[in-house]
Amino acid sequence: MNDDDNNNTDDQMSVGGDDLQQQLANALAEAEKNLNGWKRSEADFQNYQKRKEGENAELVAFAREVAVAKLLPSLDTLEQALLHRPKADGEHFKEEYQKWESGLDGLVKQLDKALEELGVKKIEAVGKKFDPNFHEAVREVPGEEDGLVVEEYQTGFELNGKLIRPAQVAISKKESTS
Repeated sequence: MNDDDNNNTDDQMSVGGDDLQQQLANALAEAEKNLNGWKRSEADFQNYQKRKEGENAELVAFAREVAVAKLLPSLDTLEQALLHRPKADGEHFKEEYQKWESGLDGLVKQLDKALEELGVKKIEAVGKKFDPNFHEAVREVPGEEDGLVVEEYQTGFELNGKLIRPAQVAISKKESTS
């Protein structure tokens, strides 16, 4: 091999090395670009999450405000009812009591309406077949049929199809004839 052949090989390696250096520099630049893009995307996502959390908190606060606004008139009515309760020693106690009781019935209707407007639904109980998904049996009483709700001690409620509180009920238990 002569010196010319050696020089050609060195030139080729030098050119090849420069080419590799350029490719490495390009790859590093591309990696840096991708890393910066990923960092921006991560920051954007974190900002999105914070914004959504804030929006959700606002939505919950607004829902509470609506609920309170719907219930305040009933609270006002209840306070007035307590202020105007009949006096036991009054001359017209029976008539006053009947009016007062009628007012309380109206208050319950007002509360029912407010809850209904908020999407709350009362669970039907008395006369229905016992359903452990909606009823909580707290007592058994003798009856002609097993598992029929015969008395309700506490009303149950659903909100948007989700059980909020089961109805506490007494259910019938058929007595065995031996």
